[in-house]
Amino acid sequence: MLSRIKGVIDYVEQNLLNDIDYDEIAKIAYCSRNQFARVFSYITGISLSEYIRRRRLTLAGLDVLASNEKVINIAFKYGYNSPDSFTRAFQNMHGVTPTLARTKGLSLKSYTRISFKISVEGVSNMKYRIVEKESFNLVGVVSTCKSKTINEVLNETTGKQAISWKEAMKEEWQIWDEFLGKDIDKKLAKYKLYRSPMWQMGFTKYNKNCQSVIAIGAEQDENHYDDLQTCKIPAGIWAVFTAKGKLTDNLHPISAVWAKITTEWLPNSNYEQILDYELLVFPPGNTSCDNYECELWMPVRKTKPQ
Repeated sequence: MLSRIKGVIDYVEQNLLNDIDYDEIAKIAYCSRNQFARVFSYITGISLSEYIRRRRLTLAGLDVLASNEKVINIAFKYGYNSPDSFTRAFQNMHGVTPTLARTKGLSLKSYTRISFKISVEGVSNMKYRIVEKESFNLVGVVSTCKSKTINEVLNETTGKQAISWKEAMKEEWQIWDEFLGKDIDKKLAKYKLYRSPMWQMGFTKYNKNCQSVIAIGAEQDENHYDDLQTCKIPAGIWAVFTAKGKLTDNLHPISAVWAKITTEWLPNSNYEQILDYELLVFPPGNTSCDNYECELWMPVRKTKPQ
């Protein structure tokens, strides 16, 4: 995984003047966009979009001080859609506007290329199991969303520090919040669909061009419900991991589990991840409690013998 993360950084550094594609990053890292965003943020303490923002503004600062290029041209060069958004971002990082930095010859901040040193430890403290499950239907609410591109995120977060991976997935999480605000819990409880082992689920299917299908609900019984939508969950083998902690914390426990899966479990297992989708299972309990446990279901397949 260390080599994959380095590959992502290489790709980012080579494309700081170009559009940076989440899907291409996912291919290099060999994990989903969301998974890599979580792992990167958990390991580094900042989101990938914030890292890119800082690196671009570092190079932009060099251009401001070392050239006579117009500020508007520098703004467009580094992915900003207006000189105003660029000036806000520049001042937010460097503490001074580009024009003032140039005329006064002021010192600017520099954010160097990030490097990783990951210590891979044993995974004996990880709770997981392997489950083979037939396909089944999730009933609840289903929607499609498009995650924002890197440049869209950069231009939307110019006035603040985008330190959370959720910034890049903001629209997707807004849809989750919208779902949960539509009384889906009450409907599922009314129809008595909450039951072991799947309880309440969140399913995400990743398509190309940052498109995602998101579904929240419970496993369908033998009945049909006109006020609920259906989403088919594929059959397959799942590696099921337990995440423990408050779901209300900024440092989501599922992020920590993804980091351990990617850096510890997968390199030492006989499985490889299927990248197309993921499933979260939320049993009953107090989600604001430190001891709350939920599950991450990751689709996998056996690796071929070397």
